[in-house]
Order: sequence, then structure tokens, then C-alpha cells
Amino acid sequence: MLNRMFSFAILSLALLAAGPAVAAKDAKEADEPLHDGKVVSVSGHDLVMTNKDGKEHTHTLTKEAKVTCDAKACKLSDLKAGLKIRVTTKNGDKKTATHVEALDKDAMFANTHDGKVVSVSGDTLKMTGKDGKEHSHTLAAHAAICCDGKECKVSELKAGMKIRVTTKANDKHVLTVIEAIDKDAEFGT
Repeated sequence: MLNRMFSFAILSLALLAAGPAVAAKDAKEADEPLHDGKVVSVSGHDLVMTNKDGKEHTHTLTKEAKVTCDAKACKLSDLKAGLKIRVTTKNGDKKTATHVEALDKDAMFANTHDGKVVSVSGDTLKMTGKDGKEHSHTLAAHAAICCDGKECKVSELKAGMKIRVTTKANDKHVLTVIEAIDKDAEFGT
């Protein structure tokens, strides 16, 4: 009997210890790496683009990849050189694209929103949108946060700061990027 209780206690401790590691792994796998830049060329299932720094790289689209132009379905062949794009890649595979969103007439990507910070508490950000309505978002495990173009912590975001946020394509309540302006006048788009 004592042996069974000891075994159960060891098993329980092992499960408790593994819980946070499993949750962290699940959160990391849910992240969607985004790559912003411009189209250089398209050939077959390959897309060559430049990033914000002008560095060229290539993505191969999956057969199921979604391609949109100004939030409407289009084909990869519709993307012309110079178009502003956001490429979503598989987690852990920066070469394989699952979604390409292009902008021709629209000013911002569908999952990007401007507003002001209302409050920050733990991993929750409350903000007002351009419409003045308050929205609540959860920060992704590996959310990128910058203030005036420099990496910062969520705790550095203050009420009233002008922000531009990017949400996950498949969950508009989870933030993957926050760009805040405190001293600079414009976002770094």
C-alpha cells in the first residue's frame, strides 16, 4: 500500500512539473511568425520578397496557402513587384508560407489596428480603437513589443500611448506585435 502511494506521489509530481513545459510548448506552437516586406517576384509556388531592411529571401507556399489582395482572395500570380505584403509562415519553418496578404489600395493589413493604450495588466492589453471603442487583447507568448522603434517590455506601455497592434490571423484577440509611440510622431511601417 505504501509503495503504491509513493508511486502515485512521484507520478503526480512529474505531471505537475511537466504541466508548465507542455503549456509553454503549446503556446509557442500557436505562434504565427509574420514577415512584412515587398514582393520582388513570383514563380510557381515560390515568392521572393524583401524584408523591412531590404534583405531578399524566398518562401514556398503550401498547397493550402491563402493569398489575399486588399482582404479579398486572389492568386499568387496576382502579386506584382513592389506590393506591400505580410507572409505568415509555419512555426519553426520560416521558408514555408501558409498565408500571404498583399496591400494595393488598403493602408493596413486586416489584422493590424491603431489605437491608444487604456491599461495593461499581466498579459492583457486594453486599448481603444480608431472608433473610440474599448477592446481587450491577450499577448501571445512570444509577442514582439517596441516603443519608439526600440524593443521594450509590456510594462513600459502607459495609458494614452498611441499604438499599432497586430493580431493572429486566426484569433483577433491575441496580439503578436505591439508598436507604441511615445516620443516619435509616426509608426515605423
